[in-house]
Amino acid sequence: MSETNKTHIVVDMLNDFISGTMACLNAENALSHSINYINTHPADKVVYVCDTHPVNHCSFTGYGGQWPAHCVVNTSGHEIHLSYYTRINDPNKRPHLNRIFHKGTSPIKEEYSGFQAVRSDGTPLSKILTKQVVVSGIATEYCILETVKDLVEAGHEVQVLLEGLGYVNQKDHRAAIEHMKSMGVKFI
Repeated sequence: MSETNKTHIVVDMLNDFISGTMACLNAENALSHSINYINTHPADKVVYVCDTHPVNHCSFTGYGGQWPAHCVVNTSGHEIHLSYYTRINDPNKRPHLNRIFHKGTSPIKEEYSGFQAVRSDGTPLSKILTKQVVVSGIATEYCILETVKDLVEAGHEVQVLLEGLGYVNQKDHRAAIEHMKSMGVKFI
């Protein structure tokens, strides 16, 4: 088995962020570009970071937060978009328990970065990453930016799939891209 030199981190490509309670701009396009990248880079390892909230999460407007309820455990909005199961050619790149990491599980902690997301067996994402990482997902201004900051701080070489990003608003999306570029992040 050949050693992969990159890990593709797919961040929050979940139903609520694509077509649900927090549908983001460019989400469908980002989904397609992310999947196409996975299919055309078969040597890359692929992992999935999932926003995962209890019904009473502190980020929800009903509990003092700024967001509508989203990605609540055991709802369809919390699920990785079906296209990742049906349109990825290699079954070993599709979502699977070994490749899914959760963040935001505490009801009292807001968590945008996926860097410390944890697999169901307790393994943190940070422990299985390669030196070089590629990031795609949603939303540029929040979870992507914070994940990328943590990756850079931990010494990873980060590339972001520019067309593989969904965002809340275009102005903040562009500002986040410039911020990431200033940290040495490459856009592909």
